Amino acid sequence: MATACKTSVVAAAAVLLFLIAAAAVAPASASNLTAYSVVGCAGNDVTWGCGCNNFTGYKGGYFFNYSARQVGLFYLNTGCRGFYIPIFWRVRYCRFHIFNSVRILC
Repeated sequence: MATACKTSVVAAAAVLLFLIAAAAVAPASASNLTAYSVVGCAGNDVTWGCGCNNFTGYKGGYFFNYSARQVGLFYLNTGCRGFYIPIFWRVRYCRFHIFNSVRILC
């Protein structure tokens, strides 16, 4: 009986360690967006993760790296308000664009 109890404790500890490791790795696979200041995906760039960000100063293109089912909502207005277009895939667009903000749902 003592052996069965030890096995259960060891199995539970192994599962707990796996869950902790998975939680630590999960943020690394989150969607993100890199925005560029100069048309052609050139110039200064900034990379954003979860939340709302404005494209002010970064209208020269973007790369939306979709992963982990974390959708990007691309808004025509600043502050992630009003009409938006949801993006469910990886997109690289290196021209001037009409979007003024983006919200990555995490």
